[in-house]
Amino acid sequence: MITNTISSNDLFLKNVWSVQLFLPKEELQTNDEFKLTKLEKLVYERRENITLSSSDQNVNYIGLENIEAKTGRISLFSPKQGEEIKSTCKRFYKGDILYGRLRPTLNKVYYNDYFKEGVCTTEIIVLSPILDKVNPVYLAELLRTEIINRHIVGLIKGAALPRIAMADLKQVVLPIPSLKRQNEIAEEILKKRKELEEHIRLAQEIPIEIDKYITKAYK
Repeated sequence: MITNTISSNDLFLKNVWSVQLFLPKEELQTNDEFKLTKLEKLVYERRENITLSSSDQNVNYIGLENIEAKTGRISLFSPKQGEEIKSTCKRFYKGDILYGRLRPTLNKVYYNDYFKEGVCTTEIIVLSPILDKVNPVYLAELLRTEIINRHIVGLIKGAALPRIAMADLKQVVLPIPSLKRQNEIAEEILKKRKELEEHIRLAQEIPIEIDKYITKAYK
């Protein structure tokens, strides 16, 4: 049996793509407030390339390996010295979103609310949100959602080393409510993330406490 397929962009152009595709059931009653908007209307691409030297000390360098898949948490991080970083880097600043362009299926998206500035691999696209249009916490979380990631993965090029180009990424269509509503959602996201970090911290303490107990028991 032969079936016809239609792309998400075709649906957008035909005004058929419903925001219901993106939202949990509890949001469906208010989805009229969500406007479908292309990413290019919400961010600028930061293109500040830099080559580091031995005079650059304790550099906040982020590679793809430092961004945890799907969660966007930073892991295995430690400042680097300039001579350790041989290739050209991109500069980023506080408030930027770092999007892993290599193998987007890994879904590596980091919102930088910690480092005043730093550098990252060129396999990361640095997005600077337009703050009077989008809340960066909301945007980063949206880019991590499974349905948006699937859409982005459908745009990648290359077989051995699949990548997403900025020219394609900026065409991705996103459900964007009012800035007030975004701020409310972002506040809830940050609350949930804080709770998650506390659970992770407590979980990490369990092996330490067990080790203490076993050590005490064998004395």
